[in-house]
Amino acid sequence: MNLGEDYSIRLLFPSDAINQFKTGDVAFQPLKAFFRNQALDFQQAGVAKTYVAATHENPAKILGFITLTASEVDIREGYELEDCPYANRYDSLPAVKIARLATDSRYRGQGVGALLVSVALALAKDEIAERIGCRFLITDAKQEAIYFYQSQGLTLLDTEENRQSPTPIMFLDLLTVD
Repeated sequence: MNLGEDYSIRLLFPSDAINQFKTGDVAFQPLKAFFRNQALDFQQAGVAKTYVAATHENPAKILGFITLTASEVDIREGYELEDCPYANRYDSLPAVKIARLATDSRYRGQGVGALLVSVALALAKDEIAERIGCRFLITDAKQEAIYFYQSQGLTLLDTEENRQSPTPIMFLDLLTVD
């Protein structure tokens, strides 16, 4: 499957076939429940935006989704901004958060999740950070997803508390991305 030829990335529509989305593994059931029960409400309320990978053949068919929201991250003990030392005094700094990410189990391993992360990164870096000041892309990663996020360029926040968390914070400094 190829972006542009077979599917595209766009905002979630109320007409999308969200009930047909399959996560497979029981560990991913909370993602499916959010997608089915809350994603549209969050989007309409301006709390979060969900982007979907939808097929051209059947535009309501969803291959994967990513939900983004405004956030902040406390990096004081795990990362230092050398280019802006005064910012290091703040308890937290602005971020775009990957709140949810899932690929339909029938399409895993085909690059859909990686593409959704690259869309989030592009939005954060080229749109949001350029307009309002936002330094990081972050997520609270499930243990099963740490390797995936590392392969997308995110790093574990290096604090003792974070290393022991069941959903550790991972981040990417937007100013380090070309």
